Amino acid sequence: MQTDLNPFVYSRPVAPDDVIDRDREIADLLAHAAGGHFVRLYAPRKYGKTSLLRRALRDAERAEGMVPVLVDLYGVLSLADITVRIERAYAQQLKGPLRSRIDALLQRTGLGLSLTAMGIGVRLQLEPKADPLPALHALLDLPLRLAESGERRALIVFDEFQDIARVEAMDALLRSHIQLQGEVASYVFAGSEPGLMRRLFEEQERPLYGQAVPMRLGRLDDGDIAAYVSDRFRGTERGVGEGLGPLLRTAQGHPQRAMLLAHRLWEEVPRGEEAAGDHWPSALERALVELTPEFEARWQRMSTAEQKTVRSLIEGRGAAYRTHVLARLGLSKSSAQNALQSLASRAEVETVGKAHALVDPLFALWVERLGREEPPQ
Repeated sequence: MQTDLNPFVYSRPVAPDDVIDRDREIADLLAHAAGGHFVRLYAPRKYGKTSLLRRALRDAERAEGMVPVLVDLYGVLSLADITVRIERAYAQQLKGPLRSRIDALLQRTGLGLSLTAMGIGVRLQLEPKADPLPALHALLDLPLRLAESGERRALIVFDEFQDIARVEAMDALLRSHIQLQGEVASYVFAGSEPGLMRRLFEEQERPLYGQAVPMRLGRLDDGDIAAYVSDRFRGTERGVGEGLGPLLRTAQGHPQRAMLLAHRLWEEVPRGEEAAGDHWPSALERALVELTPEFEARWQRMSTAEQKTVRSLIEGRGAAYRTHVLARLGLSKSSAQNALQSLASRAEVETVGKAHALVDPLFALWVERLGREEPPQ
């Protein structure tokens, strides 16, 4: 049995106790939830959004007595998809007598709903033409049924909420239910694509316009990352040593990238030693090799104007419209402005102070190297 295990998790959401530097955001979110407010939470992908949400749900149950439910909507394409996701969320997260009562209530509807393995997903497979809408209405009504049976306020989180934009009129259907549930349920609508989230909540013609308090997750503080990384190195009989400074400068507060770099650095340092010499350069190279397929795919999905705009941001150190950079790249200012807007809507680029920056610092480093490798024009 292995006992010397790498303590840095970066390929999946972390346990609630391992969430770094999010106490203020969690406290704000729970205050809104306890007050009956709805929240829309935005964070770029790999910013620890799901980990934070799991911690918030755990704390809401412990501190506020709420019924916690996390629904993952990533990739949903239809009402049937959403129906199955909500049913499975309740099935996976409700425990004990409450689970039994809800399961009995759902089965009495006669709609094929169940918190067992024989739920709506099975019915829809057996009857492909079955209409999922009645079952979806029943599931969205569950907070009211919970209240009628004397249960506590529910805290329901829809993660990757922007994907409901692919399902026609789903936001209108959802609003028809949640507008009646302010006294019994609180909702968090969490998303990772700012353009779609703004469309859903900020366009006046959309049903959810003005329905939720906006919150945004920012980058982590270097001090909090440093404390976390140093503690876990010490806890596994290692020292982060000379690797800590370049790790912090390279990660730039990006939560997942900081953990990836810490993971790779830890792998380079033998037990009983601390990081020095070639440990950091080797760790960085291994991280970039691991990420190269992801970065190549991301780069190829961008238009030529977007690629040039990314290059102009990097070479201009956050300034997108430096005349000599645009001229060398063959990019007009208007094209750069349009590309920048598109990149920001997909959370590839964000504003940091008065400058622009790529959300992913390792992707920025990869693109910078790509530019250096190109032959002269």
